[in-house]
Order: sequence, then C-alpha cells, then structure tokens
Amino acid sequence: MSRSFLLAWARCRNQTTSFTTTATTKLGWASSFNSLRMSQNASRSFSVSTLQSKGQDKVKILFFGSDSFSVPHLEALIQEKSKPGSIIERIDVVSPKERTKKSKRDAEDSPLTQLAKAHNLNTYPSPDRKGGFDAWTFPEDSQVDAWDFGVVVSFGWFLPDDVITRFKKAGINVHPSLLPKYRGSAPLQRAILNQDQTTGVTVQLLDPNEFDAGKILAQAEVALPENSTYRSLEALLATKGGELVVDVINNYDQRRRDAKSQDPTKVTKANKISREACKVQWSTWTSARTERLHRANGFRYPITASWTVQDSGKVLPISLFDLFRVDSSNPTSATQQKNGGYAADGKTPSQTSAPGTIFYHGPTESLHITCSDGSLLGVKAVQFEGKKRLSAKDFHNGYHVHSGSSRFE
Repeated sequence: MSRSFLLAWARCRNQTTSFTTTATTKLGWASSFNSLRMSQNASRSFSVSTLQSKGQDKVKILFFGSDSFSVPHLEALIQEKSKPGSIIERIDVVSPKERTKKSKRDAEDSPLTQLAKAHNLNTYPSPDRKGGFDAWTFPEDSQVDAWDFGVVVSFGWFLPDDVITRFKKAGINVHPSLLPKYRGSAPLQRAILNQDQTTGVTVQLLDPNEFDAGKILAQAEVALPENSTYRSLEALLATKGGELVVDVINNYDQRRRDAKSQDPTKVTKANKISREACKVQWSTWTSARTERLHRANGFRYPITASWTVQDSGKVLPISLFDLFRVDSSNPTSATQQKNGGYAADGKTPSQTSAPGTIFYHGPTESLHITCSDGSLLGVKAVQFEGKKRLSAKDFHNGYHVHSGSSRFE
C-alpha cells in the first residue's frame, strides 16, 4: 500500500470523524435548548454553532462578575475551555472581595473568586467603592497583550468606554431579561412581581453611554415557572445565560453580523425595590400581592409591618417570614376541627375582619392575617429588630396576641 494512499485514507477518515462529531454536537446543543424559544436573531445564528472552532483563532477572556448569578456563567466558560478543540485559550477574572461580619477590615473571597482560584485562573480586584474606576488599574499580564472579550455578568459597575475599547473583539454583557424590557438592576424581581408568563436572557454588546442599551447578540426566552422565587429564577436563568454566552463566544462573528438594535419605544425599567417598599399596606394589598413581593424581594428585604406593644403602647417594626397564601377554599381535615383550627379563645376569619387582623391557626402553627380583599396571608415566623427570630406559635403565646382582635399595622 503506497504512502500517498495511506495519507489520502487518513484524511478521509479524519473528515468522517469530524462530520460525526459535528453532528453529535449539533444534536447535543439542540437537546439542551429544547425548552428555549430563541429570538429570530439567535435562532438564525445558533444553528451554525457547531462550525465554530474550524480555523478560528484562540481567544482570551477577561470575566467581570460579583454575585451568585455570575458564577454559573464562569463555570460554563471554564467547562467550554476544557473541551478538545475549544477556541478559549485563557480566562482571567475581575471580582470583588466580600466583607465578613466580624470586622470591616477583614475580607474573604467571593464565591466567584473562589471558583476562579479553584481552576487556577488569575484574579484581579474590582474597583473600590470609594475610588471607583478613577482609582482602578486595568489588569496587566506579561503573557497577554490584550484580551479578546470582556464578559460582564452582574458586575455592578458601568464599564467606561476606555475600558471597553481595550478588548480586541468586544465587551459583552449578560442580562436576565428580554431586553429592552426590564432594563435595570431588578429584572427578576419585576418579572415575579408583575406575574409575567415568560422571561429570558439577553447577551448584548456593552454600550459606552447607558446600562443595558447595547445591540442584542443573542436572546433566549423561557416560561416563568409558577411560584418562582428570586433564587429559583436566578438559578434557572443563570444556567441559560451560561449556555448562551458560550454560544456567542464561539460564534461571535456571525452573532455580530446579525446583531439587532433595541427598540427604544419598548424600553421598560426595572429599578431596585427599596426596604420601605416592603412595608405591607394591609388596607390596600391582597395576600397574593404580598406573597409575590416576598418571593421576589424577600431574599434582600423581608416584608415588614408594625406591632404595638400592649403594656407600653410602643410601636415597633416587625419582620414577617415564611409567607404563604392561605387557601380557604380547600379545607383540610385539620382546618375542619372545632373553630376551624383557630385559637379557641378567638374568632374565625371573615370578610368583615379588619385588614391586618391576626388569627392564630393551631394545626399549621402559623399566623393568618387578613388583607384588603378578605384573603388571608400565612406567616410562620416573625422578628423584632435586634432580636432573635420567633416562631408564630411563640409570638402568639409570648406577646399577648389575641386571635381575632390583635392587629398588625
């Protein structure tokens, strides 16, 4: 068998193997995204993602992140980098340290920094809150003349133009909404609070003048699961965002050609929900609205009310925890007990009960509080400022709560 024939056979075999691998990869991508409805932009370009590494130059990434939403995105990039034939040559990370509760001078690594160090990635500090970017030094490494991509995920800082232009290809950002809807820092909270049926993730170019205003490179839409909390929705969208940012890195030239400008007439804002906005208004809020706010923003600020101390008349703020809606239309055997399971010395809830009235429910060891429409909000625990958290049962027994007549303001 001649040498030239052997070489020709080897080339043919390699091409066949490459085709098989490509087809398998394409099926794998299709499976992982079978729950997504891609935007026209993403759908058109996503189908060629399996062609990404053939003849493509290696790229270097500088990743900017801070909180738990950014971690799965870095994990996705690290995993992609480890694959044979990956175009990702190196990843470096800019992230903050987290202050400990023991001392303001002590600091520990953020989860993002811990992940980076676990994979032997170079880490650099993010800008200081006092000095900002004016006092911050852009990372330098003798082995890197310039990074190809700056990938920004929940970083908390607006990257100025002189930072964005340092990247050979682009600075890109992952935002957990279907831009231009919910520009701002609280898109997940607003989606839950507004009872949206769908939400999604957008990968956009960084705009040098405005947050979340860059051209859209790719977008994925997902159904909003029922009873989502901030944390559960964050985890879902972070996984989708990680998949999407890997696709954009692998197919950047195609994504850039197909990039779409945002429609300014469809812009909506998603500003943070303040602590004050979490003080319940019993006379106007329903139990459904209050429970949604708890699911949306309870990770940051609890729902709060006011309690008047019986002996002194002092009014104290009180935080409410483990909130749920009481389904009075579907009584259980427990609630079919005498007095409906409510405290024997009190009344049972009715449509005439004043908003904020407290009823103690023994079978579930919870407080049931009447809301504006007569619906009931369940509360499992409470906490006064500077005090330890109390179960609803301990609060009822220890603070002279008269079921059916005591009220939260």
